Amino acid sequence: MTPTLRLGAGLLAVAFAALHVPFLPASLEDLDSINFAMGMRDFDVARHQPHPPGYPVFMLAATLLHAVVPSETHVLALLAILAGAAAALALVALFRVLDGPDPPAPMQPLVAALVAVASPLFWITAARPLSDLFGLAAALAAQVMILSARDTRSLVAASACAALAAGVRSQAVWLTVPLLALALGRRVLTSRLALVPGSIRLAAGVGVGYLAGALAWLVPLVMLSGGPAAYGQALVQQGADDFTGVVMLWTMPTLRQLARVLQAAFISPWASAPIAVFVLALAAIGFGRLVRGARPALVTLAAAFGPYLMFDLVFQESATTRYALPLVVPVAYAAAQGASAFRSTVLVAALVALSAFNVFNNTVELSGYSSMKAPAFRLLEDMAFSASSRAPTSLPVLAMHRRHDLDLRRPIAWAGDRMPMFGARLPSPPKHEWLELVKYWNGGGRARVWFVADPPRSDLALVRRQRPPARYRWPFSLPYAMGGIRPSEMDWHAIDPPDWYLGEGWALTPETAGVAREDGRGPSQGGSGGWLRRWPVRTTMVVGFRNLAGPPARARVAVDGRIIDELTIGPGPGRLLRLRMLPTGDLSGAGDYAELMITVEPPGADVAITQFDAQPSSRLLFGYGEGWHEHEYDPERGRLWRWTSERATLRVHAAGRAVKLRLEGEIEEASTSHVTIRAGGRVVSEHDIGETFSIEATVPAELLAGDEASITIETSEWYIPAERWLRRSTDQRHLGLKVFSCVLAPAS
Repeated sequence: MTPTLRLGAGLLAVAFAALHVPFLPASLEDLDSINFAMGMRDFDVARHQPHPPGYPVFMLAATLLHAVVPSETHVLALLAILAGAAAALALVALFRVLDGPDPPAPMQPLVAALVAVASPLFWITAARPLSDLFGLAAALAAQVMILSARDTRSLVAASACAALAAGVRSQAVWLTVPLLALALGRRVLTSRLALVPGSIRLAAGVGVGYLAGALAWLVPLVMLSGGPAAYGQALVQQGADDFTGVVMLWTMPTLRQLARVLQAAFISPWASAPIAVFVLALAAIGFGRLVRGARPALVTLAAAFGPYLMFDLVFQESATTRYALPLVVPVAYAAAQGASAFRSTVLVAALVALSAFNVFNNTVELSGYSSMKAPAFRLLEDMAFSASSRAPTSLPVLAMHRRHDLDLRRPIAWAGDRMPMFGARLPSPPKHEWLELVKYWNGGGRARVWFVADPPRSDLALVRRQRPPARYRWPFSLPYAMGGIRPSEMDWHAIDPPDWYLGEGWALTPETAGVAREDGRGPSQGGSGGWLRRWPVRTTMVVGFRNLAGPPARARVAVDGRIIDELTIGPGPGRLLRLRMLPTGDLSGAGDYAELMITVEPPGADVAITQFDAQPSSRLLFGYGEGWHEHEYDPERGRLWRWTSERATLRVHAAGRAVKLRLEGEIEEASTSHVTIRAGGRVVSEHDIGETFSIEATVPAELLAGDEASITIETSEWYIPAERWLRRSTDQRHLGLKVFSCVLAPAS
């Protein structure tokens, strides 16, 4: 490298470290980081301290640094930062070797390295307490040594370093061994070695060097793990776990999964689709340029990163975007090649400006990342504080969604005796976690339940909770750069014995509807059961039915085996909303809760119960009436919504109060709409809204008099999906407002 290029590489490395050190994380976060930290205290691969294969070289570096830095979190993060700075130097050196002896653009390696380290995935990962950057830096250094080797001794030394890199992260094998084989082949073909004996001696020397480097960490690793049998068992178990319940192309070979893995590999590292498209377009031009005029460099790139690309696409979990970190390197190099393919320097300047933009955004996000602990650790701290203020005789019961039941095991183990005591911990059967609450309450349990919920899940709609949850979120907006982190975000529900809770066979949300259908349960398939608090006063109950297909059906509502209501549901597709007042005494009986059972005839009728609520008549209650469509769900964003038609009605029991209506949502197929809210035949409020909206309206009590009243929401803009010419659809619904939140509360 020229002195100027060396200076630029040094400044890039120093700037990289300087912009990361102020933003050390406040806590551990991913399960892997907890495993590494536990391994620093007590190395035991069989107990996943750390997880197999053990990362011995990385753990050695962490242990040595831990002697002077007391915080395990900071040790791991500092290793990642130092590795990122070293990787910046290695990238410049690697790209300079790829450019050949007479590069047309001497500073191009520096530009390419800047593009790589400024990518959101590279920049953010360098601040995380993980081994990814350390492993990549080791692999890049080994690649530079392999490509720079000019004699047998240096190639053997490079092979030993490649083996040491595998001791940092096993994925380094895919980044170094194929390149080592290419370098070995090139040396055999270009040197005047005696054809067979010389080639054998060279290959043997390289093999011995690699074996020596591998044994340097493998022997201590196996000894510390309890011997070959114990280590082998841990490794086999880890391999089995990696292929169980993990979404990868190998286990799910579909076009949709292929699209996911391609997005994770090439879009997610740049955190923004427009930025990714720009970089990838330049990379495509750059690869074309290499095909035409620099095929040796293209072959080298293919050997260095092609095998890892195949491994990543087929065998690694697509949700964990940090696995795509090595793929940033060839894309950045090709993008710089593409930008310099034109006489004008505008595209090169654009790449530099884009990198500066990324650095600014990344630094802002790092500031948020470092400002507070990870959601799981904030949750556990809040639980410990809450428990310390409660009487020791009233221990809460712990329950979780399945995902968090698995993912929080390591944070709980790390917290140790700082965890609060619990009266019991409920099981977490997949898709049926809420039924454990039902069993607990039906068995007489009345302690407060602390339920840790996965935010995208909606099964807790089957429990009438008294208060909103505490929400634990990441304080930044780069989800792709942190994709696949476990545990991630969560909600903490403190649930006292509820007003009501429901069992099997209900379709209040798309999730619960899907579970009911899978289980073969519903009002016409064994009935839909629930339990209501025995209020000693008049009670308002609302039930919504949907006849998906078929002839009219007859529904019966029973409390403690006594029929309290019968109704006919029209032919499908059709909907019926029933708002009924239960006289005082209808819920009287022994125990805290009355048993509710709703059945539909004929048996097997395709009828679902999509709405339910019950409250004393002194409380506000409402249901979604005419003009509202059923709940829909976006699994990518974890959002529920309902569409209105051009006119949608809320049927309300206002309990003699004025109410405040708040709507939040979006509109489609239009940029603006005029929304009118009416009640009691009068216009309550009017709003001109944009593509996203949040509107409030107060409805006076006199417009909502009696046991039941109506509030209507009208929108001037609506559309029929089947009539859109750009997208084919058979959906004939009238779609007006896409409502994410509809809240009706007393005005005072």
